[in-house]
Amino acid sequence: MKPLEMLVMIKAGLGEEGLAACRERLTGWLEDNDGRLEEVYDLGEIQLAHAVKKNRRGHFLLFWFEGPAALPAAIAQRIRIDEEILRHLLIHRHPASLKTFKRSSEDKGNGKRGK
Repeated sequence: MKPLEMLVMIKAGLGEEGLAACRERLTGWLEDNDGRLEEVYDLGEIQLAHAVKKNRRGHFLLFWFEGPAALPAAIAQRIRIDEEILRHLLIHRHPASLKTFKRSSEDKGNGKRGK
């Protein structure tokens, strides 16, 4: 099982139900292809620098999971068909990145920038 990371940009304005349905759909695709979900982070809605498929805002979700070598191709094929998903990025994840991300997200909100 390879550790993988997937960042997904979803159309903004779907509402809570639409966002939850999209998250469940992605999670189901992972589990259908023998993937094991570790974490899902909702990064929120962000204004984009340029329009992507005529959308100026996007909602971002970050998935951390493990799966077989064939999983990225199977997920990418399903994502291309889904009209609510605007963009995605699927990469091999270094095992230490989970610890680093958790540590940096715990430090948020202290008012300090940079170091």
